[in-house]
Amino acid sequence: MILGFVPGTGALHRLHPFTGLSLAGAVVVLAFALPAPGGAIGLSAALAVLGLWSRLPRVLRTAAVFAAPFWLFLSLIHVVFGDDPTRALTVGGQITAILLGFLLVLASVHPGRLVDALLEKRVPFSMAYLFAATLQAVPRLQARAGIILDAQRCRGLPVNGPPWRRARAVVPLTIPLVLGALAEVDQRAIALESRGVGTPARRTPLAPPEDSALDRSIRVSLLILSAGVVLIRVIG
Repeated sequence: MILGFVPGTGALHRLHPFTGLSLAGAVVVLAFALPAPGGAIGLSAALAVLGLWSRLPRVLRTAAVFAAPFWLFLSLIHVVFGDDPTRALTVGGQITAILLGFLLVLASVHPGRLVDALLEKRVPFSMAYLFAATLQAVPRLQARAGIILDAQRCRGLPVNGPPWRRARAVVPLTIPLVLGALAEVDQRAIALESRGVGTPARRTPLAPPEDSALDRSIRVSLLILSAGVVLIRVIG
């Protein structure tokens, strides 16, 4: 799975889930508040180094795949057909930084640990589960799509070759994906109902993630850094 939780011992995996979410929020703020275009590009480079340090090279490749069309589109508009390459670098760097930030969080925050952390803060279980399920929606669909693709290949469905052949394979891949997702929703609803999700009783997490002093320091530092950069940008 490219997105979603990836077992490992990297730096991000050991942090509290709230620290990862704080990092994603700080990346969004800094991507737009730092001086352009060097700020966004430097932020992207720092996140790439963090991804390598956290042993998540697949996340970097995924971010590159998603960011490449935006860079191409911006180059055509602002460089080939325009005269503002700085704008292309600025917007491209911002998109790349935000993609890297969110993909790193998705790849390092375990949904179970996130739910336990939210429950510890007295967040209702239904809201905690909805938040975690939203973060995992794309990874689950991606994993299911890979399974369906392998199954259709075993049945002899041609999925490679010219574009017209790939277009013909879209329907046999899409219909099982949609039907499987709908069936999974029904199964999850039954499972949640059997566990008493709708009851007003407060749930206590069995083993909530430890919120260490390092995690709290990182979150405070990110908050101060983001607020300071925004303040300097507004005053300047």
